[in-house]
Amino acid sequence: MKKATFREPAPAGARPSAAFASQAKAPVMALRRPTQRDIAVATGLSQTAVSLVLNRVEPSTVAAEARERILQTAQRLGYVPNRMARSLQSARTRTLACIVPDITNPTYPALVRGFQSAADAAGYDTMIFDTDGAPEREHRALQWLSQGHVDGVMAVFFHIGEAELLKAVRGRIAVVQLESQAHRPSRDIDKIYIDNAAAAQAMAQALIGKGHERIAMLSCPMGPGAERQRGFHAAMQRAGLPTCIVAAEDFTQAAGERALAAELAGRFDVSAVFAANDLLAIGAIAALRAAGRRVPDDVAVAGFDDIPAAQVMHPALTTVGRSEQAIGRFAAGLLIARLDGPDADQPGRSFELPFQLVLRDSA
Repeated sequence: MKKATFREPAPAGARPSAAFASQAKAPVMALRRPTQRDIAVATGLSQTAVSLVLNRVEPSTVAAEARERILQTAQRLGYVPNRMARSLQSARTRTLACIVPDITNPTYPALVRGFQSAADAAGYDTMIFDTDGAPEREHRALQWLSQGHVDGVMAVFFHIGEAELLKAVRGRIAVVQLESQAHRPSRDIDKIYIDNAAAAQAMAQALIGKGHERIAMLSCPMGPGAERQRGFHAAMQRAGLPTCIVAAEDFTQAAGERALAAELAGRFDVSAVFAANDLLAIGAIAALRAAGRRVPDDVAVAGFDDIPAAQVMHPALTTVGRSEQAIGRFAAGLLIARLDGPDADQPGRSFELPFQLVLRDSA
């Protein structure tokens, strides 16, 4: 076995030997990134043809055989696009943003995953900004958007209105906003929504149809909470039943457990709890069990969002599903169509996406 040898460092100010200098330069040369010019030389094709293929310019005038040769050579040489240089040339970042209120809420990772899969396929990077649903953090996100870090954004805001958002972006980036209810189309913003009021009304009517007359809704007034409460109230009013709202401080499991536990400590007599999201519903089940109530034998529980935990918990949670990954992919597709496709000059549009009742064992 050849042993490693160690030498004393050269005295300060001493010049390295020619052999050492040659060895020192070799790794630096090896680290040079291959360029489009290198690929042009290796393939014998023009640099223009290489640029058209590697920059995904469509429709491309490069023949299929030449295109395949360029792509194979780029892979063999380990070519990686220089995003910084491309941004300087085109004033584009090839980056999209997701602004969400709580990345720990399982609803939003699914949304982001769908968004990122579509962005990746189109050659865009994705950045995520978590606002915690707090006004000051939403305004910080808005300031960040105004500085031009991204080409487009999918945003879920609880406190920022359309006028404020338009003022911040000034038409410089593409925007898709996820809303909790239908809005008139904006001039510069695409909107996606499910009808939260209709979905909540449908779930409340399903509970009423199972014979429940004393139903409480566990909700938070932020974000979609108000629309979901409105739908619940409409269903109860139509059935001639009293409306009971239990207020939670936010949409977390802990908040749901605290809010319902406080009610259960008093004279709280209901046969069903409809929570405005699944985390609140899971918290409600924990509070009911701690109080000695069985789900669904004593109290039925329903939620909203159909997060992954909803179908694996015991009992499996009845809820409203809305396919977050599909919504994320759809939102990214709208942005990419504005940035790279035929929709750049289209006025803002509004899209209603479907929901479905997912009936399981908890109600």
